[in-house]
Amino acid sequence: MEHTIRTDSLKRQLEQTTGNNYACCYQCGKCTAGCPAGGFMDNPPARIMRLVQAGYVEEAMQSDSLWYCIGCMTCTARCPQNMEIAGTMDAVREMGLKSGIVSTDKAKKLVTAFHTSFLNTVRKSGRLQELALVNSYKLRTRTFLQDAGAGLKMMKQGKINPVTAFTSKETVEHKEEIEKIFQIAEGSGHAAAPRRKPVKRTFKADEPLRITSGMTIGYYPGCSLSGTAKDYDISIRKMCDRLGIRLHEIEDWNCCGASSAHATNHKLSVLLPARNQALADQQGLDYVLAPCAACLNRQVTARKALMESEELRAELKSVMGRETELKARFIGVMQLLEGMGAEEIKKRVTHPLKELPLACYYGCLLVRPFDAMGYDDPENPTKMEAIVEALGAKPVDWAYKVECCGAGLTMAQQEMIEDLTHKIAKNATVNGAGAFVVACPLCHTNLDMRQEGMRKRYNDISSMPVYYISDLVAMACGASPEEVALDKHFVPATGMVRNL
Repeated sequence: MEHTIRTDSLKRQLEQTTGNNYACCYQCGKCTAGCPAGGFMDNPPARIMRLVQAGYVEEAMQSDSLWYCIGCMTCTARCPQNMEIAGTMDAVREMGLKSGIVSTDKAKKLVTAFHTSFLNTVRKSGRLQELALVNSYKLRTRTFLQDAGAGLKMMKQGKINPVTAFTSKETVEHKEEIEKIFQIAEGSGHAAAPRRKPVKRTFKADEPLRITSGMTIGYYPGCSLSGTAKDYDISIRKMCDRLGIRLHEIEDWNCCGASSAHATNHKLSVLLPARNQALADQQGLDYVLAPCAACLNRQVTARKALMESEELRAELKSVMGRETELKARFIGVMQLLEGMGAEEIKKRVTHPLKELPLACYYGCLLVRPFDAMGYDDPENPTKMEAIVEALGAKPVDWAYKVECCGAGLTMAQQEMIEDLTHKIAKNATVNGAGAFVVACPLCHTNLDMRQEGMRKRYNDISSMPVYYISDLVAMACGASPEEVALDKHFVPATGMVRNL
Protein backbone atom coordinates (compact mmCIF):
# COMPACT_ATOMS: atom_id res chain seq x y z
CA MET A 1 0.00 0.00 0.00
CA GLU A 2 2.84 2.41 0.85
CA HIS A 3 4.33 1.91 -2.62
CA THR A 4 0.94 2.66 -4.22
CA ILE A 5 0.52 5.88 -2.24
CA ARG A 6 4.05 7.01 -3.08
CA THR A 7 3.57 6.14 -6.74
CA ASP A 8 0.30 8.05 -6.95
CA SER A 9 1.98 11.04 -5.33
CA LEU A 10 4.79 11.02 -7.89
CA LYS A 11 2.32 10.73 -10.75
CA ARG A 12 0.28 13.67 -9.42
CA GLN A 13 3.50 15.66 -9.11
CA LEU A 14 4.27 15.00 -12.77
CA GLU A 15 0.75 15.96 -13.80
CA GLN A 16 1.07 19.26 -11.95
CA THR A 17 4.54 19.91 -13.39
CA THR A 18 3.68 19.18 -17.03
CA GLY A 19 -0.05 19.95 -17.16
CA ASN A 20 -0.63 16.49 -18.62
CA ASN A 21 -3.54 14.18 -18.00
CA TYR A 22 -1.62 10.97 -18.64
CA ALA A 23 -4.86 9.04 -19.19
CA CYS A 24 -5.10 10.84 -22.54
CA CYS A 25 -2.08 8.99 -23.97
CA TYR A 26 -3.35 6.11 -26.13
CA GLN A 27 0.08 4.81 -27.10
CA CYS A 28 -0.03 5.66 -30.80
CA GLY A 29 3.77 5.64 -30.87
CA LYS A 30 4.27 8.86 -32.88
CA CYS A 31 6.64 10.20 -30.21
CA THR A 32 8.91 7.18 -30.40
CA ALA A 33 8.70 6.95 -34.20
CA GLY A 34 9.98 10.52 -34.54
CA CYS A 35 12.54 10.47 -31.71
CA PRO A 36 16.05 10.95 -33.18
CA ALA A 37 17.61 9.21 -30.17
CA GLY A 38 14.97 6.49 -29.81
CA GLY A 39 17.31 3.79 -31.09
CA PHE A 40 19.67 4.42 -28.17
CA MET A 41 16.96 4.20 -25.49
CA ASP A 42 15.85 1.30 -23.31
CA ASN A 43 12.50 3.02 -22.77
CA PRO A 44 11.75 5.41 -25.65
CA PRO A 45 9.20 8.21 -25.13
CA ALA A 46 6.02 6.16 -25.62
CA ARG A 47 7.19 3.62 -23.04
CA ILE A 48 8.12 6.36 -20.55
CA MET A 49 4.62 7.77 -20.98
CA ARG A 50 3.14 4.31 -20.40
CA LEU A 51 5.21 3.78 -17.25
CA VAL A 52 4.00 7.09 -15.83
CA GLN A 53 0.44 6.38 -16.93
CA ALA A 54 0.51 3.01 -15.14
CA GLY A 55 2.06 4.51 -12.02
CA TYR A 56 5.57 3.08 -12.39
CA VAL A 57 7.25 6.45 -11.98
CA GLU A 58 10.30 5.16 -10.11
CA GLU A 59 10.94 2.69 -12.92
CA ALA A 60 10.80 5.58 -15.36
CA MET A 61 13.26 7.52 -13.19
CA GLN A 62 15.75 4.65 -13.44
CA SER A 63 15.54 4.51 -17.24
CA ASP A 64 18.68 4.99 -19.33
CA SER A 65 16.54 6.91 -21.83
CA LEU A 66 16.63 10.10 -19.79
CA TRP A 67 20.35 10.45 -20.54
CA TYR A 68 19.95 10.02 -24.29
CA CYS A 69 17.02 12.45 -24.63
CA ILE A 70 18.23 15.48 -26.62
CA GLY A 71 15.39 17.83 -25.69
CA CYS A 72 14.49 18.46 -29.33
CA MET A 73 10.73 18.48 -28.53
CA THR A 74 9.87 16.45 -31.64
CA CYS A 75 7.73 14.18 -29.47
CA THR A 76 5.68 17.03 -28.02
CA ALA A 77 5.28 18.73 -31.40
CA ARG A 78 3.88 15.56 -33.03
CA CYS A 79 1.66 14.26 -30.21
CA PRO A 80 -1.97 14.06 -31.46
CA GLN A 81 -3.19 14.41 -27.86
CA ASN A 82 -1.23 17.60 -27.09
CA MET A 83 0.79 15.85 -24.36
CA GLU A 84 3.94 17.48 -22.99
CA ILE A 85 6.20 14.50 -23.61
CA ALA A 86 9.56 16.29 -23.71
CA GLY A 87 8.56 18.07 -20.51
CA THR A 88 7.80 14.70 -18.95
CA MET A 89 11.30 13.47 -19.79
CA ASP A 90 12.79 16.59 -18.19
CA ALA A 91 10.58 16.37 -15.10
CA VAL A 92 11.25 12.66 -14.54
CA ARG A 93 14.99 13.30 -14.90
CA GLU A 94 14.83 16.15 -12.39
CA MET A 95 12.88 14.00 -9.91
CA GLY A 96 15.41 11.21 -10.32
CA LEU A 97 18.36 13.50 -9.64
CA LYS A 98 16.74 14.96 -6.53
CA SER A 99 15.77 11.57 -5.12
CA GLY A 100 18.87 9.63 -6.18
CA ILE A 101 16.70 7.07 -8.01
CA VAL A 102 18.53 7.10 -11.33
CA SER A 103 20.10 4.87 -13.94
CA THR A 104 23.59 3.48 -13.39
CA ASP A 105 24.29 3.54 -17.14
CA LYS A 106 27.53 5.19 -18.28
CA ALA A 107 25.49 7.73 -20.23
CA LYS A 108 24.09 9.04 -16.94
CA LYS A 109 27.58 9.67 -15.62
CA LEU A 110 28.75 11.47 -18.76
CA VAL A 111 25.66 13.62 -19.24
CA THR A 112 25.40 14.52 -15.56
CA ALA A 113 29.08 15.46 -15.51
CA PHE A 114 28.48 17.81 -18.42
CA HIS A 115 25.42 19.46 -16.89
CA THR A 116 27.10 19.81 -13.48
CA SER A 117 30.25 21.32 -14.99
CA PHE A 118 28.18 23.67 -17.14
CA LEU A 119 26.02 25.01 -14.32
CA ASN A 120 28.90 25.29 -11.85
CA THR A 121 30.77 27.70 -14.11
CA VAL A 122 27.59 29.68 -14.79
CA ARG A 123 26.92 29.96 -11.06
CA LYS A 124 30.47 31.18 -10.45
CA SER A 125 30.66 33.89 -13.12
CA GLY A 126 27.16 34.30 -14.57
CA ARG A 127 28.36 33.24 -18.01
CA LEU A 128 29.63 29.96 -19.37
CA GLN A 129 33.42 29.83 -19.35
CA GLU A 130 33.94 27.15 -21.99
CA LEU A 131 37.50 26.17 -21.08
CA ALA A 132 36.51 25.82 -17.42
CA LEU A 133 33.58 23.66 -18.52
CA VAL A 134 35.83 21.39 -20.59
CA ASN A 135 38.43 21.06 -17.83
CA SER A 136 35.81 20.24 -15.21
CA TYR A 137 34.08 17.73 -17.49
CA LYS A 138 37.31 15.93 -18.30
CA LEU A 139 38.31 15.71 -14.64
CA ARG A 140 34.91 14.22 -13.79
CA THR A 141 34.91 11.72 -16.66
CA ARG A 142 38.63 11.07 -17.20
CA THR A 143 38.15 11.63 -20.94
CA PHE A 144 41.35 13.67 -21.23
CA LEU A 145 42.12 12.91 -24.89
CA GLN A 146 38.60 13.46 -26.23
CA ASP A 147 38.61 16.33 -28.76
CA ALA A 148 42.25 17.18 -28.02
CA GLY A 149 42.92 17.78 -31.71
CA ALA A 150 39.85 19.97 -32.08
CA GLY A 151 40.85 21.93 -28.99
CA LEU A 152 44.31 22.65 -30.37
CA LYS A 153 42.83 23.76 -33.68
CA MET A 154 40.45 26.15 -31.93
CA MET A 155 43.36 27.61 -29.98
CA LYS A 156 45.21 28.27 -33.26
CA GLN A 157 42.05 29.86 -34.68
CA GLY A 158 41.66 32.11 -31.65
CA LYS A 159 38.35 30.59 -30.59
CA ILE A 160 39.93 29.45 -27.33
CA ASN A 161 42.55 31.55 -25.59
CA PRO A 162 43.89 29.79 -22.47
CA VAL A 163 45.45 33.00 -21.15
CA THR A 164 42.35 35.18 -21.35
CA ALA A 165 40.20 32.25 -20.23
CA PHE A 166 41.85 32.45 -16.81
CA THR A 167 42.61 36.17 -16.61
CA SER A 168 39.71 37.93 -18.34
CA LYS A 169 36.84 39.48 -16.44
CA GLU A 170 34.13 38.11 -18.72
CA THR A 171 31.68 37.84 -15.84
CA VAL A 172 28.36 39.32 -14.83
CA GLU A 173 28.70 42.46 -12.73
CA HIS A 174 25.75 41.64 -10.46
CA LYS A 175 26.73 38.07 -9.63
CA GLU A 176 24.66 38.22 -6.45
CA GLU A 177 21.55 38.12 -8.67
CA ILE A 178 22.79 34.93 -10.34
CA GLU A 179 23.43 33.35 -6.93
CA LYS A 180 19.95 34.28 -5.79
CA ILE A 181 18.47 32.65 -8.89
CA PHE A 182 20.32 29.42 -8.11
CA GLN A 183 19.14 29.54 -4.49
CA ILE A 184 15.52 30.02 -5.52
CA ALA A 185 15.80 27.18 -8.04
CA GLU A 186 17.26 24.84 -5.41
CA GLY A 187 14.66 25.71 -2.82
CA SER A 188 11.48 25.38 -4.84
CA GLY A 189 9.90 23.09 -7.36
CA HIS A 190 7.95 23.66 -10.53
CA ALA A 191 5.20 26.18 -10.76
CA ALA A 192 1.95 24.42 -11.63
CA ALA A 193 1.65 24.20 -15.42
CA PRO A 194 -1.60 25.08 -17.23
CA ARG A 195 -3.69 21.97 -17.81
CA ARG A 196 -3.25 20.49 -21.28
CA LYS A 197 -6.16 19.02 -23.20
CA PRO A 198 -6.38 17.12 -26.46
CA VAL A 199 -6.88 19.70 -29.18
CA LYS A 200 -6.45 19.81 -32.91
CA ARG A 201 -3.33 21.91 -33.32
CA THR A 202 -2.66 23.76 -36.53
CA PHE A 203 0.32 25.98 -37.20
CA LYS A 204 -0.14 29.60 -38.11
CA ALA A 205 3.00 31.70 -38.44
CA ASP A 206 3.31 34.95 -36.55
CA GLU A 207 3.14 38.13 -38.56
CA PRO A 208 6.61 39.04 -39.88
CA LEU A 209 8.49 41.77 -38.08
CA ARG A 210 9.27 45.06 -39.77
CA ILE A 211 13.04 45.54 -39.83
CA THR A 212 14.51 48.42 -41.81
CA SER A 213 18.00 49.66 -42.56
CA GLY A 214 19.15 52.16 -39.96
CA MET A 215 17.40 50.46 -37.05
CA THR A 216 19.18 49.72 -33.78
CA ILE A 217 18.17 46.45 -32.14
CA GLY A 218 19.36 44.67 -29.03
CA TYR A 219 21.93 41.91 -29.20
CA TYR A 220 22.24 38.86 -26.97
CA PRO A 221 25.33 36.97 -28.18
CA GLY A 222 25.14 34.24 -25.58
CA CYS A 223 28.19 32.47 -24.23
CA SER A 224 29.35 30.42 -27.22
CA LEU A 225 29.61 33.40 -29.58
CA SER A 226 32.35 34.79 -27.34
CA GLY A 227 34.35 31.56 -27.66
CA THR A 228 34.01 28.44 -29.75
CA ALA A 229 31.42 30.09 -32.02
CA LYS A 230 33.32 33.36 -32.32
CA ASP A 231 33.13 33.01 -36.11
CA TYR A 232 29.34 33.25 -35.87
CA ASP A 233 29.56 36.49 -33.88
CA ILE A 234 31.96 37.94 -36.49
CA SER A 235 29.61 36.83 -39.27
CA ILE A 236 26.49 38.25 -37.58
CA ARG A 237 28.10 41.64 -37.03
CA LYS A 238 29.36 41.77 -40.63
CA MET A 239 25.94 40.81 -41.98
CA CYS A 240 24.20 43.50 -39.91
CA ASP A 241 26.79 46.04 -41.03
CA ARG A 242 26.06 45.21 -44.68
CA LEU A 243 22.32 45.46 -44.07
CA GLY A 244 22.62 48.76 -42.23
CA ILE A 245 21.46 47.40 -38.86
CA ARG A 246 23.10 48.55 -35.64
CA LEU A 247 23.45 46.15 -32.72
CA HIS A 248 23.27 47.17 -29.05
CA GLU A 249 24.52 44.40 -26.77
CA ILE A 250 22.47 43.90 -23.60
CA GLU A 251 24.51 45.26 -20.71
CA ASP A 252 25.42 42.68 -18.04
CA TRP A 253 23.65 39.79 -19.78
CA ASN A 254 24.00 36.31 -18.30
CA CYS A 255 23.97 32.73 -19.57
CA CYS A 256 20.46 31.46 -20.33
CA GLY A 257 21.24 28.01 -18.89
CA ALA A 258 20.71 26.37 -22.29
CA SER A 259 20.32 22.60 -22.27
CA SER A 260 21.81 21.99 -18.84
CA ALA A 261 19.31 24.08 -16.89
CA HIS A 262 16.15 22.77 -18.54
CA ALA A 263 17.48 19.20 -18.34
CA THR A 264 18.03 19.35 -14.58
CA ASN A 265 16.06 22.19 -12.96
CA HIS A 266 12.97 23.73 -14.50
CA LYS A 267 12.90 26.82 -12.27
CA LEU A 268 16.53 27.58 -13.11
CA SER A 269 15.80 27.21 -16.83
CA VAL A 270 13.19 29.98 -16.57
CA LEU A 271 14.80 32.42 -14.13
CA LEU A 272 18.21 32.61 -15.83
CA PRO A 273 16.77 33.82 -19.17
CA ALA A 274 14.15 35.84 -17.27
CA ARG A 275 16.94 38.04 -15.90
CA ASN A 276 18.01 38.84 -19.51
CA GLN A 277 14.39 39.69 -20.28
CA ALA A 278 14.32 42.11 -17.34
CA LEU A 279 17.59 43.74 -18.44
CA ALA A 280 16.37 44.16 -22.03
CA ASP A 281 13.16 45.75 -20.78
CA GLN A 282 15.06 48.04 -18.43
CA GLN A 283 17.37 49.14 -21.25
CA GLY A 284 14.43 50.06 -23.47
CA LEU A 285 14.95 47.45 -26.20
CA ASP A 286 12.03 46.44 -28.41
CA TYR A 287 13.77 43.60 -30.28
CA VAL A 288 16.79 41.58 -29.17
CA LEU A 289 18.68 39.43 -31.68
CA ALA A 290 19.69 36.06 -30.22
CA PRO A 291 21.69 34.22 -32.93
CA CYS A 292 21.94 30.93 -31.00
CA ALA A 293 18.83 28.78 -31.48
CA ALA A 294 19.15 27.29 -27.99
CA CYS A 295 19.45 30.75 -26.40
CA LEU A 296 16.55 32.04 -28.48
CA ASN A 297 14.41 29.05 -27.49
CA ARG A 298 15.10 29.56 -23.79
CA GLN A 299 14.44 33.30 -23.96
CA VAL A 300 11.17 32.92 -25.87
CA THR A 301 9.82 30.13 -23.66
CA ALA A 302 10.86 32.01 -20.50
CA ARG A 303 9.01 35.15 -21.64
CA LYS A 304 5.91 33.04 -22.32
CA ALA A 305 6.18 31.39 -18.90
CA LEU A 306 6.51 34.78 -17.19
CA MET A 307 3.42 36.05 -18.97
CA GLU A 308 1.45 33.04 -17.74
CA SER A 309 2.72 32.84 -14.14
CA GLU A 310 2.36 35.46 -11.41
CA GLU A 311 4.56 33.28 -9.18
CA LEU A 312 7.47 33.44 -11.63
CA ARG A 313 7.09 37.19 -12.03
CA ALA A 314 7.21 37.59 -8.25
CA GLU A 315 10.37 35.47 -8.04
CA LEU A 316 12.00 37.52 -10.78
CA LYS A 317 11.08 40.71 -8.92
CA SER A 318 12.72 39.31 -5.78
CA VAL A 319 15.92 38.87 -7.79
CA MET A 320 15.91 42.14 -9.74
CA GLY A 321 14.19 44.36 -7.20
CA ARG A 322 11.62 45.63 -9.68
CA GLU A 323 8.78 44.60 -11.94
CA THR A 324 9.55 43.81 -15.56
CA GLU A 325 7.33 44.84 -18.46
CA LEU A 326 7.98 41.81 -20.72
CA LYS A 327 8.09 44.27 -23.60
CA ALA A 328 11.38 43.26 -25.25
CA ARG A 329 10.98 40.48 -27.81
CA PHE A 330 13.87 38.11 -28.52
CA ILE A 331 14.18 37.18 -32.20
CA GLY A 332 16.38 34.90 -34.28
CA VAL A 333 18.51 35.63 -37.33
CA MET A 334 15.86 34.26 -39.67
CA GLN A 335 13.18 36.48 -38.14
CA LEU A 336 15.45 39.47 -38.65
CA LEU A 337 16.04 38.56 -42.30
CA GLU A 338 12.36 37.85 -42.94
CA GLY A 339 11.51 41.16 -41.29
CA MET A 340 13.81 42.96 -43.69
CA GLY A 341 12.30 41.07 -46.62
CA ALA A 342 13.76 38.85 -49.31
CA GLU A 343 13.25 41.51 -51.99
CA GLU A 344 15.02 44.20 -49.96
CA ILE A 345 17.94 41.85 -49.32
CA LYS A 346 18.05 40.93 -53.00
CA LYS A 347 18.53 44.61 -53.88
CA ARG A 348 21.71 44.61 -51.79
CA VAL A 349 23.24 41.52 -53.42
CA THR A 350 26.38 42.39 -55.36
CA HIS A 351 27.96 38.92 -55.49
CA PRO A 352 25.16 36.38 -56.10
CA LEU A 353 25.79 32.84 -54.93
CA LYS A 354 25.49 31.43 -58.48
CA GLU A 355 23.02 28.62 -57.79
CA LEU A 356 25.10 26.94 -55.08
CA PRO A 357 23.23 23.73 -54.13
CA LEU A 358 22.52 24.21 -50.42
CA ALA A 359 20.65 22.19 -47.78
CA CYS A 360 18.86 24.62 -45.46
CA TYR A 361 19.09 23.00 -42.04
CA TYR A 362 16.80 24.36 -39.33
CA GLY A 363 17.40 21.73 -36.68
CA CYS A 364 14.87 21.45 -33.89
CA LEU A 365 14.92 24.51 -31.65
CA LEU A 366 14.32 27.19 -34.33
CA VAL A 367 10.80 25.88 -34.92
CA ARG A 368 9.82 24.12 -31.68
CA PRO A 369 7.73 24.37 -29.61
CA PHE A 370 5.65 26.00 -32.32
CA ASP A 371 3.13 27.50 -29.87
CA ALA A 372 6.01 29.60 -28.47
CA MET A 373 8.36 30.04 -31.42
CA GLY A 374 5.70 30.74 -34.06
CA TYR A 375 8.24 31.51 -36.77
CA ASP A 376 7.91 28.79 -39.40
CA ASP A 377 6.18 25.48 -40.06
CA PRO A 378 7.66 22.97 -37.55
CA GLU A 379 7.57 20.10 -40.06
CA ASN A 380 8.36 21.78 -43.36
CA PRO A 381 9.83 25.26 -42.81
CA THR A 382 10.63 27.25 -45.94
CA LYS A 383 11.66 30.75 -44.89
CA MET A 384 15.39 30.06 -44.94
CA GLU A 385 15.03 28.82 -48.50
CA ALA A 386 13.38 32.13 -49.48
CA ILE A 387 16.41 34.08 -48.22
CA VAL A 388 18.88 31.67 -49.85
CA GLU A 389 17.08 32.05 -53.19
CA ALA A 390 17.22 35.84 -52.85
CA LEU A 391 21.01 35.49 -52.55
CA GLY A 392 21.15 33.59 -55.85
CA ALA A 393 21.72 30.10 -54.41
CA LYS A 394 19.67 26.98 -55.11
CA PRO A 395 18.14 25.33 -52.02
CA VAL A 396 17.58 21.59 -52.41
CA ASP A 397 14.41 19.76 -51.43
CA TRP A 398 15.30 17.24 -48.72
CA ALA A 399 13.74 15.37 -45.79
CA TYR A 400 15.93 16.03 -42.74
CA LYS A 401 15.77 19.81 -42.40
CA VAL A 402 14.18 19.65 -38.89
CA GLU A 403 15.81 16.42 -37.69
CA CYS A 404 17.85 17.04 -34.53
CA CYS A 405 21.65 16.76 -34.79
CA GLY A 406 22.13 16.05 -31.08
CA ALA A 407 22.21 19.64 -29.83
CA GLY A 408 24.14 20.17 -26.60
CA LEU A 409 25.16 16.54 -26.02
CA THR A 410 28.10 16.85 -28.42
CA MET A 411 30.67 16.15 -25.69
CA ALA A 412 28.77 13.61 -23.61
CA GLN A 413 27.28 11.55 -26.45
CA GLN A 414 29.75 11.85 -29.31
CA GLU A 415 28.89 8.51 -30.93
CA MET A 416 25.19 9.37 -31.00
CA ILE A 417 25.99 12.78 -32.50
CA GLU A 418 27.95 11.15 -35.30
CA ASP A 419 25.11 8.72 -36.02
CA LEU A 420 22.54 11.51 -36.15
CA THR A 421 24.64 13.83 -38.32
CA HIS A 422 25.43 10.98 -40.69
CA LYS A 423 21.72 10.47 -41.39
CA ILE A 424 21.31 14.19 -41.96
CA ALA A 425 24.34 14.52 -44.23
CA LYS A 426 23.47 11.37 -46.18
CA ASN A 427 20.00 12.64 -46.97
CA ALA A 428 21.32 16.07 -47.97
CA THR A 429 23.90 14.48 -50.26
CA VAL A 430 21.42 12.12 -51.91
CA ASN A 431 19.22 15.11 -52.70
CA GLY A 432 22.02 17.05 -54.39
CA ALA A 433 23.31 19.39 -51.68
CA GLY A 434 26.94 20.45 -51.72
CA ALA A 435 26.89 22.30 -48.40
CA PHE A 436 24.73 23.09 -45.37
CA VAL A 437 23.24 26.40 -44.25
CA VAL A 438 22.48 26.76 -40.53
CA ALA A 439 21.36 29.42 -38.06
CA CYS A 440 22.60 27.86 -34.83
CA PRO A 441 26.09 27.38 -33.34
CA LEU A 442 25.15 23.97 -31.90
CA CYS A 443 24.04 22.74 -35.32
CA HIS A 444 27.24 24.16 -36.80
CA THR A 445 29.42 22.41 -34.21
CA ASN A 446 27.80 19.02 -34.76
CA LEU A 447 27.78 19.22 -38.56
CA ASP A 448 31.18 20.92 -38.91
CA MET A 449 33.47 19.92 -36.04
CA ARG A 450 32.07 16.37 -35.77
CA GLN A 451 32.06 15.82 -39.53
CA GLU A 452 35.59 14.39 -39.80
CA GLY A 453 34.90 11.71 -37.17
CA MET A 454 31.54 10.92 -38.72
CA ARG A 455 32.98 10.53 -42.22
CA LYS A 456 35.79 8.30 -40.94
CA ARG A 457 33.24 6.00 -39.29
CA TYR A 458 30.91 5.73 -42.28
CA ASN A 459 33.20 6.50 -45.23
CA ASP A 460 30.30 7.16 -47.62
CA ILE A 461 29.99 10.96 -47.63
CA SER A 462 32.20 13.62 -49.16
CA SER A 463 33.30 16.72 -47.30
CA MET A 464 30.42 19.22 -46.95
CA PRO A 465 31.06 22.84 -45.88
CA VAL A 466 28.72 24.25 -43.25
CA TYR A 467 27.79 27.93 -43.61
CA TYR A 468 25.93 30.18 -41.24
CA ILE A 469 23.11 31.99 -43.02
CA SER A 470 24.85 35.22 -41.94
CA ASP A 471 28.00 34.12 -43.82
CA LEU A 472 26.07 33.86 -47.05
CA VAL A 473 24.10 37.09 -46.64
CA ALA A 474 27.25 39.07 -45.84
CA MET A 475 29.27 37.57 -48.72
CA ALA A 476 26.45 38.00 -51.23
CA CYS A 477 26.36 41.65 -50.15
CA GLY A 478 30.08 42.06 -50.82
CA ALA A 479 32.00 40.79 -47.77
CA SER A 480 35.00 38.52 -48.33
CA PRO A 481 35.26 34.98 -46.90
CA GLU A 482 37.93 36.24 -44.48
CA GLU A 483 35.65 39.03 -43.22
CA VAL A 484 33.08 36.46 -42.09
CA ALA A 485 35.75 34.15 -40.60
CA LEU A 486 35.23 31.16 -42.91
CA ASP A 487 38.85 30.26 -42.18
CA LYS A 488 37.77 29.38 -38.63
CA HIS A 489 35.49 26.54 -39.77
CA PHE A 490 36.67 22.93 -39.46
CA VAL A 491 35.48 21.77 -42.87
CA PRO A 492 37.16 23.98 -45.53
CA ALA A 493 34.48 26.42 -46.67
CA THR A 494 36.22 29.12 -48.69
CA GLY A 495 36.78 27.22 -51.95
CA MET A 496 33.11 26.94 -52.82
CA VAL A 497 32.51 30.69 -52.49
CA ARG A 498 35.90 32.21 -53.28
CA ASN A 499 35.08 33.42 -56.80
CA LEU A 500 31.58 34.77 -56.32
